[in-house]
Amino acid sequence: MSAHDVRVRRDDARSFLETARLLVECDVQADWTTAGSNAVLGGIAASDAICGAVLGEHHNGEDHREAKRLLDRATSPDTTPGVNLKRLVDEKTNYQYSSARVTLAGTRRLITALERLVEKMDAVLQG
Repeated sequence: MSAHDVRVRRDDARSFLETARLLVECDVQADWTTAGSNAVLGGIAASDAICGAVLGEHHNGEDHREAKRLLDRATSPDTTPGVNLKRLVDEKTNYQYSSARVTLAGTRRLITALERLVEKMDAVLQG
């Protein structure tokens, strides 16, 4: 990933976070679903930015376990970012393809995981 690519993914992560924060305040489950979906996408973008800045690459594929391993490598010895990414991608299918289990509390937990990833991303990119 180039420095430009890292900045684009950083901006994506921040935008997904801001949108998720707005939508979670709505009273409609469909908005919570969209907020959660944005949180998932934001987490992937933040992970890409971190990995791109530290390793010069990001995960490009459907195996989210591999994305977590790459993020763990980029943030070693801190495994918390990988835990937050896993929390997000574990809910990807539920929030993007089936909203049967979507709750306000669950959506808030996803947004918290994204906030932590964005904080780590900002620390990595500033340091």
